[in-house]
Amino acid sequence: MAEGIDKSVSLIHSAKKWMSFIVLILMTLIVAIAIVELGIILYLDLFDPTDDVLFLEIDELFRIFGFFFIILIGFELIETVEMYFKDNVIHAEVVLLVAVIAVSRKVILLDLDKYEPLAIIGLGIIIIALGGCYALIKASYRAKKA
Repeated sequence: MAEGIDKSVSLIHSAKKWMSFIVLILMTLIVAIAIVELGIILYLDLFDPTDDVLFLEIDELFRIFGFFFIILIGFELIETVEMYFKDNVIHAEVVLLVAVIAVSRKVILLDLDKYEPLAIIGLGIIIIALGGCYALIKASYRAKKA
């Protein structure tokens, strides 16, 4: 009976590793496609003949910066899956870093006219909470090394 359970657990572990690998490949592909799309958007915005502005307008800049942040989030997610693939552990520090980048993206691209003050206060509380969690995790890592 115990031998059958060990084989089942080993099979599940093996399937989990393969699924993690497939997710890693798909995420890498998605980020690569996003980088190509960002290059195309940047090229089209810079060399738009109908645009009177020599460089980018502010709304175009916000759209492009938002795209950059999405790509950064993709990189961090790939790193999270890589760490899981190697160590079979999800590192809370990396997950929090992805959350901080995502919230930072939201704050940078935030149009204050579209949101109620309470929603903006809530976003501020989320930022403080994520920063506090990240600081606590970093402090615990430093305490373990000391």
